[in-house]
Amino acid sequence: MSLDLAGLAGPPRYVVSPLVELGWAWHAMVTDHHRPGTEAPYGLRGELTDWSFLVRAVRATFLADPTLLPGSTWDEQLDGLVRLPVAEFTTAVLRPLARANGRPVVGPAGVLRLARARGSATQALVRLVLDEPETARVRLVALLAACWNGFFADQWGQVGQLLTAEADRGAERGWRGVAELSPAITVDGTRLLVDKIQNKRLVAAGRGLVLLPTVLGGPHIYVADEPGRPIVLHYPVPAPPAAADSRATLRRLTVLAHPARLEICRAIAVEPRSAREIAVLWGMAEPAVTKHLSALRSAGLVRTERAGHFLRYALNDTDIAALGADLLEVLRR
Repeated sequence: MSLDLAGLAGPPRYVVSPLVELGWAWHAMVTDHHRPGTEAPYGLRGELTDWSFLVRAVRATFLADPTLLPGSTWDEQLDGLVRLPVAEFTTAVLRPLARANGRPVVGPAGVLRLARARGSATQALVRLVLDEPETARVRLVALLAACWNGFFADQWGQVGQLLTAEADRGAERGWRGVAELSPAITVDGTRLLVDKIQNKRLVAAGRGLVLLPTVLGGPHIYVADEPGRPIVLHYPVPAPPAAADSRATLRRLTVLAHPARLEICRAIAVEPRSAREIAVLWGMAEPAVTKHLSALRSAGLVRTERAGHFLRYALNDTDIAALGADLLEVLRR
């Protein structure tokens, strides 16, 4: 993903939001790939699950873009949600089911069809938002208030300090600090490159760029793109020491997709072998074996060692074992 920063009037703005961070805590509670200890409190588990379409892969606008609501404290943001015009509230809540690449693609009937696939509870809530938005707002605000009073206010006391300190450091570093946000984020001239499996180019000029640090949102790097609104980039704090490279991961998967290369990997999985030995024992043409080994080696999946006049190939166990974890990281980033 590429963010074109040319034409921005100044450096990005760092924002800290208790409501958005609660959304990340909520996300962790209803997904199965986050760290232990993020289970939803018993009394709130049902409601948080029913409303969980707000915090999964695509987020409700007020849980993705902190600039939608005024203020920076919990009370100010929750009051802003209460006062949000009803049409904007409905649009913000239904964004996860009515947007593709940040743009509206379906009307109410289409939203209901998508909601139906997520189960009866989600379908009922979406219908409530469409037919009785004020009733839905009261129910949602009550749930958010219960989360704050029940567990998140104490959590925010610690997390909020870390995020505020990070935002202050970022504001001091300006553009110089953007390249330090994550190993998966790089700066190339006037472009900010986010290593995600998403071929998308966004232009920040005329919209602005907001950087939002998150403790509870790691390891995700989330980019909120809503037409007419700032681009908001959520990044994890602290930054991970390293990040899987999406291009390298996809290249390795492509290389391994060839059946003959899998056979060759099997041939060298236990002991190193030369190309000639592999060709003889597996009934393959030696030039073809050499070509496949070259592709595997260039992808970092095999290593070589010299044995007299012969070059022997061995499986790169470490990188093969890491491939599954790297793929998951890239897909979830």
